[in-house]
Amino acid sequence: MIINRFSGKNNVVYLPCDDTQATSFATDFLDGEYQVLKAGTVSGSDVVTSYYEVGCMVKNTTSGVKAYMNMLVLPTKTEEDIFNSLIGLTINEVLVDEVFIMSMKKVIL
Repeated sequence: MIINRFSGKNNVVYLPCDDTQATSFATDFLDGEYQVLKAGTVSGSDVVTSYYEVGCMVKNTTSGVKAYMNMLVLPTKTEEDIFNSLIGLTINEVLVDEVFIMSMKKVIL
């Protein structure tokens, strides 16, 4: 996975290759800053087959700057859990102090 940053935005590129090939690709084809991430050891379980797909708007009330994001959440998590996990993070240059859930639907994977 490559996180490519330019013009104040983060873009993600997924490549089916090792980190050396991904770095070569990023050097040759991407503008701006980039970070190559490689998969580590796998943990957890693939037993859970349903999640909530959550669309959020995060906001900094001081600056008024907003960002939008989507994520998959375990079905055991509540809206309060989502709020608490995002408050205080910086997402796309927005220091989050307010979270709005725009959509939340159950998906089967």
